[in-house]
Amino acid sequence: MKPVRWHAALAVSMTGVLLTGCAQTTLFKAQARESRPDDSTVVLSEAAAEEDGEPETPDAPEDIPLLDRPAEEIFFLGLQTAFGADSLRAVMVIDDQDGLSEVDMHYDLSGRCVATFTEPGYGGMEFIIGEDEAWIRPDDEFVETMIAAEPEWADLIRQQIDGRYRHVTADEPGADELLTMCRSDEFLDFVDVLNGAGADGGYGRWADKGEPTTHEGDEVIPIDGNDGDSWISALVATEGEPYMRHLLVDSESEGIMEMWMSDFGVPVEIEAPPQELVYGPDDLLFDFFGELYV
Repeated sequence: MKPVRWHAALAVSMTGVLLTGCAQTTLFKAQARESRPDDSTVVLSEAAAEEDGEPETPDAPEDIPLLDRPAEEIFFLGLQTAFGADSLRAVMVIDDQDGLSEVDMHYDLSGRCVATFTEPGYGGMEFIIGEDEAWIRPDDEFVETMIAAEPEWADLIRQQIDGRYRHVTADEPGADELLTMCRSDEFLDFVDVLNGAGADGGYGRWADKGEPTTHEGDEVIPIDGNDGDSWISALVATEGEPYMRHLLVDSESEGIMEMWMSDFGVPVEIEAPPQELVYGPDDLLFDFFGELYV
């Protein structure tokens, strides 16, 4: 019989929706590095202080109240703190030339996550990802997309795939990319880059602070600016940890990305679906995750 092919790499590639939104924010990376002063600037500053008869000892960054810091520093600190949290829920909407994509992802730094992804033209998927196993369930629209690609197998697809979870184990081909989806180096690259960005006070000027307000019951400070390519709007918590709570990046060439962040430090609860709704690679004739012959 003919081979049934479904490129379930789509299940993994849907993470690109999330990474694209994060990548838009990385447009600040080069700016952050370039704006840092070189050593000569520091030496000249110290020499000038000595001429006044008293060496200048700048406050350590952590000693400066958050609201007294430059807008750019608050912005980067908010990103660094949020994406460096032990766990985080990120809800993201991306509106670009391909349409409207949505992500709801609760993950921790070990790679465990519970997420839903919706991509225009394909539909959505639910992901439950543990350390060495995962479960994936396509939604109704995704199932219909599969049927549109393989209409002769419509009854089989509906019977065997619809409403059920594909169980993926670490020893399967292609499983590694899926199981590491929530601890992607690219997704968490914020932490590495922002650890040093502007640490010596060398932030370029591209944003302004607004008046403190509230967001979902928490005190926040608005940060708004334009780096030359995109308009940015952010809300950073001013009480407790300075987590970024909301981020909007409007890039005319790439679209609009909006993200809400919450549940910092809240453990990710991984619960396997009911066994009657679960199947593995050997249980069915049709498998959207891989390629089987029926």
